[in-house]
Parts: sequence; structure tokens; C-alpha cells
Amino acid sequence: MIGAREWLHAVAPQWSQWLLQEGTGQEALELFSAVSRPVEVAPELLDYQRLFAFELIQGEALQGACLPCIATPQSDVWVVEGPSQRKEASRPLQAWLQAVPQVLRVVLGNSELARLPYRQLAMGDVLVIAEQTRQLFMADLCIGQFTFVKEGLHMQLPPPDNLSPAAPSVLSELPVKLEFVLGELTLSLAALNAFIEGQVLPLESTALSNVEVRVAGKCIAVGELVQLGDRLGVELREVGRGTGNE
Repeated sequence: MIGAREWLHAVAPQWSQWLLQEGTGQEALELFSAVSRPVEVAPELLDYQRLFAFELIQGEALQGACLPCIATPQSDVWVVEGPSQRKEASRPLQAWLQAVPQVLRVVLGNSELARLPYRQLAMGDVLVIAEQTRQLFMADLCIGQFTFVKEGLHMQLPPPDNLSPAAPSVLSELPVKLEFVLGELTLSLAALNAFIEGQVLPLESTALSNVEVRVAGKCIAVGELVQLGDRLGVELREVGRGTGNE
């Protein structure tokens, strides 16, 4: 909030008395709103490029209020409400940190089997992916999602806030959670950043025929990704990998 008479006297002393003769201040408001930066304020005190909303108020309405004041060459600026806090700029990664390898896990989705032992799975079976999450995980955190494109996988960032990996059950009486993993890549953060900028993650030509079915992080079967109408499934080619081949 500023004083209209004080501001006019500073920027246009030859007009100030004439514009305020009627006492409404509407003309002053129109002149104030026509200027992109009507007051010059140090950036560390109040950083702005342009004002968009203007309103005339009577000074008596805020009489007695204790408000912070910023002195400017044009007028004192009384701060009624502070601006939202500006985010600090992201710091660049140090060279040694960019070289640290990380495992990027590409997960198609998951399903649950109700008390179905692994040994009942057989070659030729098709396991339907009940929930297609299409998530990208790094350090056990979901960092994004993906869709299939001609060049490979199109990465979508940032991920939804409510996505997080759930720990699968290891008790036979509880449902068994299956995870369908399209692949894993060991990348440096610099390489991952290059993929993110391009938004496309290259897909190995054999990835679709080597989807791993995992339980609690262990691979129990391998198969090929197949289309079942509007759903996806995995036709098993190997059963028992990672479980002692029982």
C-alpha cells in the first residue's frame, strides 16, 4: 500500500494537485497502474517485475495497524501481506556425485496371487498384470513413470506424490505380490540427467521378451510381454529362476 498523494508528488509534481482535486483518486490509480514498475524497491527487500491488481482504499481503514514499511524514492510502501517464499535455485551436482552408479528399475506393474505356490506355474502360462503402474524406481524411490514410444520408453516427470513401493508379503497365508520388471539399468546421475532432458529412455531390443516376474525382489519366472485386449500380460518362458529351480 502506498500513499497516492505522496507517489504523485514524487513522479509527477506538476500533476499531483490537479489529479487529486476531486478527491476520488481514480485518476491517480489509472496512472499508477499504467506504469510497469511504479516504485523502485531493492530486490532483496521486495523483488517484482510488474504489478497486476490495484485497488483504492481509505487510509482510515488501516489506522492503528502496525505494518512493515519499505522506503522508496517514489513513496513509502506499506506491506499488508508478504509475498510467497521463493525457492532457492538448485545446486549443480559435484563431479564425484555424478559418477556414482545408481540402479534404475523399470516396473510395468504388479498382480497378486491368492495362496498360489510358485511351483504351480508352468511354461506357456500367461500372468496378467493387474495394475499397470509403469513406474521408474531409483534407490527404492519412485522418480517417475513411463509410456511406450517407438524409440523406447518416454519418461514422465515428476512422479505423483502418492506413489511408493510396498513391501511384498513373505507369509504363505497372505496374498503373494508379483512385480513385473521390464529391466534394470545401472546409470550415473549424469547419464540419467541426459535421459531426463531427452525424455526418452532407450529400450533393449530383447527387453519385451525378457520380462522378469519377481516376488520380494527375487525372480521367480521370465517371459514375454503380450497384449490381452486393453491389458498387458507376461507369457512365461522360464519358471523357477532365483528359487532353486524347484
